[in-house]
Amino acid sequence: MRALDDISFTLTRGTVTAVLGPNGAGKTTLLKIISTLISPDSGTVKVNGLPFGKDDDRIRASIGLVSSSERGFYCRLTGRQNLDFFAAMYGLDKSRANARIEELFSLFGITYGKRRFNSYSTGMQQKFALARALLHDPGMLLLDEPTKSLDYSAALAFKRLIKDVLVKRYGKTVLFTTHLMDEAIDFADSFIVLDKGKLLARGTLEELRKKTSSPSASLGEIFLKLTEET
Repeated sequence: MRALDDISFTLTRGTVTAVLGPNGAGKTTLLKIISTLISPDSGTVKVNGLPFGKDDDRIRASIGLVSSSERGFYCRLTGRQNLDFFAAMYGLDKSRANARIEELFSLFGITYGKRRFNSYSTGMQQKFALARALLHDPGMLLLDEPTKSLDYSAALAFKRLIKDVLVKRYGKTVLFTTHLMDEAIDFADSFIVLDKGKLLARGTLEELRKKTSSPSASLGEIFLKLTEET
C-alpha cells in the first residue's frame, strides 16, 4: 500500500494551509517528505524552487518542523541550554545563537528559560519546540498536530502566536496537520484533504464548496462528503 499516491500542490508564501484527513491518510508522511526526513520513491519535491536530492541542506535550512509529541529535548537541561545545543547543531555561532534565542524569548514571552525542561507544562514545551524550529529563521513551518496535547487556552495562545506574529508580521508560510475542523477553519487560509494517501481536494472553503456542489456546507460536512466517497 502506498503511503502517498499522485499528490501535487503548491503553497502560497505567507499563508497557512491545513492538511486534513482520517488516521492513516498520509498527513505525517507528507510533512516528513517535505522536511527531507523521508525520501519519496518517485516524483519530485521542491521547496523555494530547490529540488530534493540536490539541495537538501538548503531545503532543511528553509524549513522548521514541529511535531505533536516532542521527545528531542534534554529533560535535565534548562530550556535555554537546550536551545543553545540545537543552535550549535544549526551552525549558529555563540554570538548569533545568543541574539536569536533572546529575540525568540522576547517574541514568545518566555521568562522561564533557566528552569529545567522537565519542569515545563505541555504548553511551555510546545513553545520551546516552536522556538527550536525558528532558531535558523526558516521561511516555512511544518506543524504536525501542534495543539494535540494542549488545553484550550494554551492551544488558542499557540495558534495566535503563529498566525498573528509569525505569519502576519514575519511572513512565514505554515503547513499544519489537524483532526480538528474548528481549528482548521479558524487557523487556515486554505485546506488540503487527504485519504488513503490520495489528495481528494485542495483550496479555500469556497473553492471546496464549489468542488463538492455544497454552497453552504461547513468544512466538516465537506470533509465527510469527500472521505466517505473514497
